[in-house]
Amino acid sequence: MSSLEALYQDILLDHHRSPRNFGELEAPQMKAEGFNPMCGDRVSVQLNLENEKIVPRFKGEGCSICLASASMMTEEIEGLRCEEALEKIAEMRDFMQGGEKNLEGDLSALSGVRRFPVRIKCALLPWTTLKEALDAKV
Repeated sequence: MSSLEALYQDILLDHHRSPRNFGELEAPQMKAEGFNPMCGDRVSVQLNLENEKIVPRFKGEGCSICLASASMMTEEIEGLRCEEALEKIAEMRDFMQGGEKNLEGDLSALSGVRRFPVRIKCALLPWTTLKEALDAKV
């Protein structure tokens, strides 16, 4: 395993073991539930807007890729406007489907998932669920 692969694995494990923004909002303004029946991953995304900026939370159960992706996603969108979050969703979907633009920060740890097409759905489930929550509001 290369040092870069080891770093990516460490980032994924850290987000899985200590997920950021894990929990529930008291009175979410937007929410959606995502489920992948093929593997059993389940994610709930809750959002509030404060001064038009996103405050995200998520809960879920499933594989480490799904939960790490959800954790990274909430960090990535926290403080963004809804339109900006929709752009991030499109960037993530494009990247996971073979797009040229690389992801930055912790999200770059998901680059290895592209080598395993069956796991792409695991990484995208939180993002798809986020889009459903935003579509309900936007």
